[in-house]
Amino acid sequence: MKKIFFAQMLLFVFVFVPFAGAELDLDQEVLIIPDTHNEKPYIWNVLRNPKDYDLSIEYDNTASGNDTEYTLTVRSKTDLKIDDIHVFIADYDLHEYAHIIPVKKNEDSYSFRYNAAAPGKYRIEIVFRTQKGWINLRKDIKIKVNSKTESVKKQGDEDYHVSVKLIPKKVYAEHVVTFLYELNYKGMPLKDIEKIGGADMQVASWDEDLKEFLYIIPKQNMGGPKVAVSIVFVRPGKHAVFAEFKHNEIIRKVELVVNVLEEPKTDGSHIESLKPSEF
Repeated sequence: MKKIFFAQMLLFVFVFVPFAGAELDLDQEVLIIPDTHNEKPYIWNVLRNPKDYDLSIEYDNTASGNDTEYTLTVRSKTDLKIDDIHVFIADYDLHEYAHIIPVKKNEDSYSFRYNAAAPGKYRIEIVFRTQKGWINLRKDIKIKVNSKTESVKKQGDEDYHVSVKLIPKKVYAEHVVTFLYELNYKGMPLKDIEKIGGADMQVASWDEDLKEFLYIIPKQNMGGPKVAVSIVFVRPGKHAVFAEFKHNEIIRKVELVVNVLEEPKTDGSHIESLKPSEF
């Protein structure tokens, strides 16, 4: 039976009840929180494993606990140019997470280094742009060695405090939910976030069965201290959400788990009463 995952928070995170407005400082541009039903602009439009692309990954599968080089090769039957390529890695319990920008080796190949924390099965998601939009290729790999290295916090994580508000509080599949991240550094609002790929944050998410992967960046990038990231989940169930922001040239991670509910259905006479699972 598959384990239900629980995300290990790398920074101190609170989730609060939603509120009526964004409660922003007067000197800050107003964040626009989208209507929960207006999902189309917030759906990640991506082709997953299209038949015109082939992905292969070479690595030492006995390298758990070591900084290992991975070489990925993306071959395509099209003439579309690959741009803005990202590598996302998670173990099958969603306890380990990494987001890496690979280095191009030649026309088809890229390399990156990753230290697997423990033996087991890992999911690798390759994400890139073409002139026609986003492509998502995925492959599972196995690390065999029986060694284990513990995940460690980055030095200075204790100086950051992150709270997260969900708008609305209950998250429904195929509806917009906005994660409002409020960032503080040494007790003060963090107003000078450094951009990652041109954005204040980069967010990745998997559901607990690793069937739905999402990669999202905020549409409004005002440098903090509040960052609004709006997402549409398609599958009900538990989802691990991994956010990254950059400050003082170091990327910090914030992790949490949300329970995405199936929208109540009507049979013409009444609405079914669905009890949400514990958050």
